[in-house]
Amino acid sequence: MDLLINNNTRLPIRNKMDQIYVCMQIIFGEVAFKPLTIICDDLGYNTPNFTTAGIYHLHGLVRTNNEQLPWSIILKVIKPDSAEKEEPQHHNYWRREALIFESKVLDNLPESIEVAKSYLVEEQQDGTIWLWMEYVEGIHAHSQEQFNFIARQLGRFNGSYLTGTGIPDEEWICRGWLKSWTTSSRMYAPILEPYLNILHREKVLSIWEWFQGFTKDIEHKLASLENLPRVLAHQDLSQMNMLLNKDHSESGRLVLIDWQFMSISGIGEDLGKMFGVNMSLGIIPIHEYEVFQNSLFKAYIKGLRDMGWQGDEGLARYGYCLSTALRSVWEVPQFISLVSQLEVDPCNSKIQDRVAQLEGIINIHMKMALEADQLNN
Repeated sequence: MDLLINNNTRLPIRNKMDQIYVCMQIIFGEVAFKPLTIICDDLGYNTPNFTTAGIYHLHGLVRTNNEQLPWSIILKVIKPDSAEKEEPQHHNYWRREALIFESKVLDNLPESIEVAKSYLVEEQQDGTIWLWMEYVEGIHAHSQEQFNFIARQLGRFNGSYLTGTGIPDEEWICRGWLKSWTTSSRMYAPILEPYLNILHREKVLSIWEWFQGFTKDIEHKLASLENLPRVLAHQDLSQMNMLLNKDHSESGRLVLIDWQFMSISGIGEDLGKMFGVNMSLGIIPIHEYEVFQNSLFKAYIKGLRDMGWQGDEGLARYGYCLSTALRSVWEVPQFISLVSQLEVDPCNSKIQDRVAQLEGIINIHMKMALEADQLNN
């Protein structure tokens, strides 16, 4: 039977047969195989990470020992972007994930976390890098129970570095992730001056006044995180980057993908990113913000204790609260600009819903910022 190729993308897949065969050889090991079909689909990647050019799914059938077996590969294409993303300590250094795969750093992670296997890292003449990797089956978390399971596994992951596991020391692992992220967020957030005329509204004015006070000493706040116990962190735990098998009990598997933001961070920071980003994306419902806030932290502490860490729980709480609250540098400007748009278009239900969501998120930021201040005194 002739090889059938169905390429539903603009990628030059027919020019990449050697690379595809290398990946298949890793998948099937010493078993002899003959490719029968190759299908390439665009997964429709549309998350605004400026260093990702696309994510694709290659799959099909091979014949082995007179039977047909399926195969799957993920191909991620990364690309250079702005000048600051050429710096290895930028939070979104564009080469970081390629370097992670080449270094095999992910081969030595604690058992609580699993990762997609890297098959091949390939530099292209157009300056992009193609990352060929394992396709991982799994489901995305929706329920509080599932998120709590992930938080506990995250605590075990972070906790292992507090109880003897050595932290990788490669120069391209970010050391000041939140400092870099807040700097970029403030650079690209909406400029607020045109919208300040709406601050006569009591709620908007109170948020603006809090935000001015919170960001006045932001450099001191960011520096305080450097005093926390250090752990290896993922720093991009959005729903799509966390895969669970169908059994999400204590014996289940948690697979984390997209390690572009890998960092050495303070205890609790990774959890703050997970909580904050999944509120922002609308995965955690507004009416459950406070429930999730508390249950995630309890699960995270259990994970830390599982690994034998007996340190001060307040340190983890501080990292968690402050890292969540620091997301306000992006979300408060979004909120104020959208409220201004409602002045012009008051019946726009889409903007109304987003404003309500952001107001709820900012209320959480304010509470967690206050708690962080109290813990730091």
